[in-house]
Amino acid sequence: MSEFHAGLGQMDFLLVIDALFKHRNVSRAAQELGVSQSALSHSLNKLRARFHDPLFVRAGAQMVPTPLAEKFADPIARSLAIIRNDIFNAIAFDPATTTRTFTVCVSEVGAIAMVPRILARLRQAAPHARLAPRSLPPEQISDALESGAADLAVGYYPMLKASTYQQALCQRTYVGIVRNDHPEVGATLTLEQLYHIPMIRTTSVHAINTLLDAHMAEQGIKPVIALETSYVMALAFLTADSDWLSLIPEELVATMQALAPVRPVAIPLALPPIAIKHYWHQRYKDDEANRFLRQTVYEALVE
Repeated sequence: MSEFHAGLGQMDFLLVIDALFKHRNVSRAAQELGVSQSALSHSLNKLRARFHDPLFVRAGAQMVPTPLAEKFADPIARSLAIIRNDIFNAIAFDPATTTRTFTVCVSEVGAIAMVPRILARLRQAAPHARLAPRSLPPEQISDALESGAADLAVGYYPMLKASTYQQALCQRTYVGIVRNDHPEVGATLTLEQLYHIPMIRTTSVHAINTLLDAHMAEQGIKPVIALETSYVMALAFLTADSDWLSLIPEELVATMQALAPVRPVAIPLALPPIAIKHYWHQRYKDDEANRFLRQTVYEALVE
């Protein structure tokens, strides 16, 4: 069935210009659109009147586009490709054949500890799909989920808008790390050491910083911050080269130890674990591709 209609709506304007630009011939353009030459010529005349421009002029056997029509051609072609592929030719989502790129918002910790597990599960269920981890400031994640710029957010994001749905996946606990031959810290870390050993703090693990600051404020003391960095993995090297203490998510211990001579020590506080969840916007709750991705992430990370 032709996409062209005699009423010449906005969609028809796009189709007429696109067909004439491709074929440079009224007869072949009319044939593509499934209309008569006279109907297409009538539509072209309406377009000329609307834009106050001839749009296409005869040059020998061809209809040559004017500069204005040249300007229209590329955005019209791209718009029609989107409409045809994403709307007119929409088919059910098939994990086995999809080549879709799924964009997931994660922190640096998530990219290291969770993305490899998600990717392994995605490869099994959708071998041709791609995963694009993306780091965004937390305040931008809700808008990215709503616009579709991101499909999911995975991590600890309690500040997201009420329009986002969420599902718990696992819990994150924290430990301390010190260099292997630390002169003061033995197999365990004491409260006194926690309170007074200078710390290397990363802004990328906001939750543990907030919990520890709140606890120490109750004791009337402040943590001793020796150095602050936004790079989580830098903690391995900085800790190994100092007598300082770092607090990290427990799932990063093995990675840190592979990079530098550090060892974990338990934090002598009953700090609550952090709930790791995945989040999506309500607009996409019934979208087949989004539901597939949520199921994949759940299977990869749930405890």
